[in-house]
Amino acid sequence: MKNSSNPTVFVLAIVVAIVALIAGIYYLIPGIPHVLASPPTAVHVKHAVLFFAIAIICVIGALVTRPRAA
Repeated sequence: MKNSSNPTVFVLAIVVAIVALIAGIYYLIPGIPHVLASPPTAVHVKHAVLFFAIAIICVIGALVTRPRAA
């Protein structure tokens, strides 16, 4: 059976995982204005957990779609 894994999906999953990880850390930093949050300068644990979960899902997706040697 031919390998149907797409390397573009693999790279995209890694990029989204990195961005989600950075966003999760961003929402844990107090004192700076946070987009999509109220109050904007407080720590937002729910937002951070959401972005960390997205990062984990993307890492799992990258592992599933990683290119394999022939």
